[in-house]
Parts: sequence; C-alpha cells; structure tokens
Amino acid sequence: MINEQFLRDLCDLDEKEADYDELVDNLPLLEKAQAKIHRILLNARMKKLMADFGERDTDIYVVSFPRSGTTLMQMILYQMTTDGDMSFQHIYDVSPWCRFSAFFNRAMPSLGERRIIKSHDDYSVLEQIKKGKFIFMIRDCLDVISSVHQQTLDYVNPAADFNELSNRNMERWLSYNNDWIRNRSRLDVLYVHYEEVVRDKQNAIKSIAEFLEVEIDEPTLQRVMDRTSFEFMKQHESKFGEQPDHWKVYNNFIRSGRIGEGKAEFSKEQIRHLKELSANYDVKGTPFERYLSI
Repeated sequence: MINEQFLRDLCDLDEKEADYDELVDNLPLLEKAQAKIHRILLNARMKKLMADFGERDTDIYVVSFPRSGTTLMQMILYQMTTDGDMSFQHIYDVSPWCRFSAFFNRAMPSLGERRIIKSHDDYSVLEQIKKGKFIFMIRDCLDVISSVHQQTLDYVNPAADFNELSNRNMERWLSYNNDWIRNRSRLDVLYVHYEEVVRDKQNAIKSIAEFLEVEIDEPTLQRVMDRTSFEFMKQHESKFGEQPDHWKVYNNFIRSGRIGEGKAEFSKEQIRHLKELSANYDVKGTPFERYLSI
C-alpha cells in the first residue's frame, strides 16, 4: 500500500541521479506503477472533491454506463429545474462531473437549488451517499458499444479495433448495470430506459418530474422538449462535447442515438457471446431483462 514515507521519498528523488539503465530494464513495471498511481490520485482527488461539495437532499445524480444518454439527461434536468439559460460555456459548468474535475484538479461548481451531478462511476463509489436522488440511465448493450466505439475512434484512438473493444465492454456493461440495479444500499433511484426517452420524451419528462417532485407547467415542458432535441443540441454541440486536439472529430459528440442501430455491427458469434455472459446474472423482473432477450 502507498504510504506517506514512500510518497516523500518519491518526491525527493533526484531525477539526475536515477539509475535509468535499471529503469529501462523495468520499463513495463514502471508504466504499470505510473498508471496505478494515476488512478489512485484521481480517486483521492474525487473523494476530497465530493467531501468539499457535500450532500443535499435536493441533489440529483445522473448515472449511467458511458454513451447511455447521460448528456441528454443532464440537459433535460437542467432545463426542467432552472430557467434554461444557455449562456453557460459547457454543461459541466452547470452540471459537474466529479471525475472530470478530478482529472483537471479543479473544484466542482455548486450552483442552483437542484444540483445536477453526472457520474459514470461504479455503484461502490456512490453507494455511501445519504442524500439526494438518482436518475439511472440504461441503454441496450449493442447500441452502447457501437457508440463507445465511434467515440473512441473520434476522440481517443482512430485505429481502435471493434472486436477487441466489444469483448472488453460487454462484461463491463453487464457488471456495471447489474450492481446499480441490485442497489444493495437502497439508494433512491429512478431507472430510465434510454429508448423510452427517445420514443416518448414527453411522458418520460413527466415521470422524471414526478420522481423529483418538480412542478412542470406547459411552457417549461415545451422548452425542455425543444432544447433537448437532437437539432438543438447539435447546434450547441460545443457546450456538450470535449475540446479536441487537432486530429479529433469535434462535431460528432452529439449523435442521433438511433435505437437498435448497434446490432448491425455485431456478428452472430458476438451476440451469442453476450447471451452467454448474461447467463451469469439474475435479470428476471429487473430493468435489465429487456436487453438480454436477444
């Protein structure tokens, strides 16, 4: 375990006197240690950020596996719980993402009566929270992986292999969603299917408002509908996507998110593999079940 003396010794290390021949010989181990320390640093920063941010009964957490409609839900909630002012530079200015703030070592903005907090973190990271409500977004695994692959191509690795990414993310999707659906600490969670938001957004908005005990009149409902449309969010894409390096595809963060489009990218063997993996989970009668009847 990393201790204070180890960190002090590391800080005091004279880089000019380091035995670089030995380090080169152990480069894979050094890379692994660097990655581990980086993850521990981010987690420590997150723990402090969340402690400084505090908890309120009125907090709203938007949680999902990546590419499951998180940004869309942030925008729905922002338009629902505020006057809808669009002068913010980025959605994280009005709906912070703790891991993003930790990565850049900056404070989480605490704004408004109903704070909207984004997270893609595992259940174990957030299950100790005592106050606030959770909106958990769940989306079909095949559509999620297709979207993750496209985002990886655009923002991370233009040569990312679909098969490798698919195999890695199937198990992650199952495990991640399963823990949140089991909800062993009995957090106050509303499970929202991405597909229902797309097919019948108006009723989805009303259900969310009821869960959050937010009164929503017709003008507000119409504003939420209008400003969470694909056309509006695509027009304001710079407020939602990443700020890219020169090679990154900047205008592809807001995608149409069509239901069922991911399945066409998968082979019969890959779909069979997902089915086999899902046999390890008891999904009958849960929000999970509909996605595994394939």
